[in-house]
Amino acid sequence: MTIPVVLPSFRWPSKKAAFDAFRLLHTGGPYAAYDRITDPSHDLMLREALDLHPEASEKIGGGVDYFYVGLTSDGDKFNVRPDATGIWIKRVDGSEVDFSYRTCIQNHTEESDAKEGLRLAVEDRRLSYRDDRIKAGTFASDVSGIVFSDRNEGQVIYDEPSWGQLTYRFAEAEGGWDRILVHSGHGGILIGSHLMDTGVHTRWLEFYDRYANRRLATASEAAARPRPRQDAWTP
Repeated sequence: MTIPVVLPSFRWPSKKAAFDAFRLLHTGGPYAAYDRITDPSHDLMLREALDLHPEASEKIGGGVDYFYVGLTSDGDKFNVRPDATGIWIKRVDGSEVDFSYRTCIQNHTEESDAKEGLRLAVEDRRLSYRDDRIKAGTFASDVSGIVFSDRNEGQVIYDEPSWGQLTYRFAEAEGGWDRILVHSGHGGILIGSHLMDTGVHTRWLEFYDRYANRRLATASEAAARPRPRQDAWTP
């Protein structure tokens, strides 16, 4: 069975297709060694994948400034080709660390699985918000005022609380990430788990409707947003 890979803003029909899309960023694509990844859609793709890394907090550190193509041999690696490249993170404090998108897609944690379950549970609300803005004639960026010409240009973002803060506090209220049980569509999807408990699902929708503060932004504006600490907001 071919298993699609789903991120909040991206979808690939198979794991191979996803790996190929990420690999193109550092091998045979528009960027050479030590080039900064500047395309907003590429940056957003990497940020969304990074959120699923089992060591995301350690990788992000004080915050991601940007991603760049680095040599694999620059890290703590042995027996690698001298010209082998990968994706690296430049943090806001100037430090650098390598970043495996394969790990993000292949290795799940209780937190990453729960967040995906919560995301999918409100996907219809996210899309309805965007459609309502189109109908109301206010389909423009809340950051810059840029008017979108295509419905897919408008990225739904969360502001005070951020998505991370919103899900963190809900998980805390439920007793921890391990209390938000999910299933993966009986093997039908790779990333994109569904909430198992109907009670959790109902409480999450109520929490979301009460606290989610949705806005619109361009892809580049969404990618440039700072990632605040998850515990820096309290309902």
